[in-house]
Amino acid sequence: MGRKTARMTSAEAQSRIAALRAQVARHDELYYRNAKPAITDFEYDVLKHELAELEAKFSQFASADSPTQRVGDDRAQGFVEVAHRQKMLSLDNTYNEAEVRAFHTRLAKLLEVDDLHYTVEPKIDGLAVSLTYEDGKLVRAVTRGKGDRGDDVTANVRTIRSLPHVLQGAAPRVVEIRGEIYLTAAEFERINAERATAGEDLYANPRNLAAGTIKQLDATDVARRKLEIVLYSLGYCEPEVVRSQTGLHEQLRAWGLPVVERIWPVRGIDAAWAAIGEMDLARRSFAYGTDGAVVKLDDREQQRAAGETAKAPRWAVAYKFKPDTARTRVRAITIQVGKTGVLSPVAELEPVLLAGSTISRATLHNEDEIRRKDIRVGDVVEIEKAGEVIPAVLRSFPEDRIAGAPEFDLRAAVGGKCPVCGSAIARVEVADDEAQGVAWKCQNYDCRAQRAGRLGFFCSRRALSIDGLGGVVAARLVELELVKDPPDVYDVSLETLATLNLGTTEEPRIFGEKNATKIVAAREAAKALPLEKWLYALSVPEVGESTARELGRRHRNFSELADSALLRSVLKKAELLEEKDRESPHSKKNPPVDEADRERRKVRRVEIDRAIAALEAGLLVDVPADIGPVVAASTLEFFAGEPGLRLLAKLRVLGIDPQGSVVAAGRFTGKTLVLTGTLPTLKREEAEQKILAAGGKVSGSVSKKTSYVLAGEDAGSKLEKARALGVPVIDEATFLGILLGAEAE
Repeated sequence: MGRKTARMTSAEAQSRIAALRAQVARHDELYYRNAKPAITDFEYDVLKHELAELEAKFSQFASADSPTQRVGDDRAQGFVEVAHRQKMLSLDNTYNEAEVRAFHTRLAKLLEVDDLHYTVEPKIDGLAVSLTYEDGKLVRAVTRGKGDRGDDVTANVRTIRSLPHVLQGAAPRVVEIRGEIYLTAAEFERINAERATAGEDLYANPRNLAAGTIKQLDATDVARRKLEIVLYSLGYCEPEVVRSQTGLHEQLRAWGLPVVERIWPVRGIDAAWAAIGEMDLARRSFAYGTDGAVVKLDDREQQRAAGETAKAPRWAVAYKFKPDTARTRVRAITIQVGKTGVLSPVAELEPVLLAGSTISRATLHNEDEIRRKDIRVGDVVEIEKAGEVIPAVLRSFPEDRIAGAPEFDLRAAVGGKCPVCGSAIARVEVADDEAQGVAWKCQNYDCRAQRAGRLGFFCSRRALSIDGLGGVVAARLVELELVKDPPDVYDVSLETLATLNLGTTEEPRIFGEKNATKIVAAREAAKALPLEKWLYALSVPEVGESTARELGRRHRNFSELADSALLRSVLKKAELLEEKDRESPHSKKNPPVDEADRERRKVRRVEIDRAIAALEAGLLVDVPADIGPVVAASTLEFFAGEPGLRLLAKLRVLGIDPQGSVVAAGRFTGKTLVLTGTLPTLKREEAEQKILAAGGKVSGSVSKKTSYVLAGEDAGSKLEKARALGVPVIDEATFLGILLGAEAE
């Protein structure tokens, strides 16, 4: 238990636990759903370790919904969800020899056997997937998802040329084979070279690109990127075909499946630790990225006896290799301006070779981070390239510092003005995809850097998917004043795009007709996208992807959203709650002046409660936490202000009127349902659509606020929790009856 954790009060712990859960949830979203991690694996695990420590010490705040108790969720919109026959778990991580040996000690005690046989295998840095073969034929490929069910990506996985669709030799009736999808370094470099030629932003690393590729909705696009796969684990298998992990690898080869280059079968933990060291030396020659080693019990009977937790098997553990680091010197600290105006410092370095590539720049995150690490221009620093993010500066070496080197002051470095447009900057609290915490921000919405950033985001795959119009092209269109607001891209002709020079007069790089034609086709297709996509694409402050989705469900179009009665009700409720707190008869901050004032406050609080109840029974029925007063105020202010009015006017001129998926009041209005198990006739996504269409909400976890649990065959812990909490449980027939007007029993 850390010293700081040990001194915490219960209230401090509760606050810290809530903050850590929010941080981990954000990083889970970035890593699993967006394939765009903002921190290294190690930094992420430090957060989860602190959270686990606090939950263990302050057990009254433990929760089954905590990130420490569940598998990261990589499900994405647009894919059919499929249940795994056997849960697909993640692995617990270790970072030193003592933790690896502690893993063995726990197993030996649990199994009452000290002489244990292990395999040591590469931990592949890719996207986990489960393949189902029936009678030797590939029938399904599913991502890990949230462990019990994931996204069906069969069409995309079938494009992997090295994967056989039929197993060689005898095969079991049904078998789930687990593995990892990845991109080779050569293919990653090929794709980035093409993007550089087209003036598009480069991908950060092979893992993120592989994860993003497998989640494309068009298998033709997936096939253009030569994904690879390696298989190493077994899920459900009927009948059993192997008795050990070593035997499994032999069987996978016999079936003709792609497998890891080498595993280390060993006896005892001493030999396992030695094998980890051997692998660390050998892994540079592997075809795939390897960020660690996995130690597994070899005997499958012992695996079953050891069992599993809610998120990881007890019979296996990952050892994470130390990230590659190097020392170099900071030549300068430059400032970049992002799409929301955040000023981000970047270290310009003396070039140094790190993990096979020459590094000359590294992120410094923000000014507070620079001061915490005491990084100054001219310092010798240690940089890290962990594979998940661009290189980061770990620390400086003050003992090697040039005498008199001043502390870095961002405001002074830019003269108190935006380095791009010269407008005023302000130090503000930010929480978006560019930064978290306190940062300096350009206050000019029309700053050229912000305009280019917004245009690039507007066209990104997460937004309108106008592929080919990345950062370089966006910056040039803004620089030439061809685009001011993102929708202005519709005014740029095919000819202008085709002749766009992304280079210099001396060394021109013409965008070309082929690239320009793709953009024109993609922007036409984007016109038909729903309100939620357009709302997210326009970078409305405080409106993230999930918030845009919820707003799109509750508004018919931009006109209704811009003057939203619902958002005004959200603000009114917040005002009433503030008044209720302020008018408390027992307030210590604002005590009543006399008894008459106390009585008046009692009457007023009753009136406030009635007003809030009326709001909640009306427009605020089933409004999620995503749509709070901050979002409501920001959205209304944006569309009432000059930038928002300008955007709406432009969309009207273009004839673009994105439609929301407004749900009328129905049988499940104001109700929250949880689905568990396999339904007799309805697929999960079909049941969810029926719930949403009837005004209801679908949740992934059971609580006292759950209205119904819709249970099918093989329902698990959710059904047990529903019964324990007294939540009504209904089957498919009852569910369909309610939709037709029947009452639930």
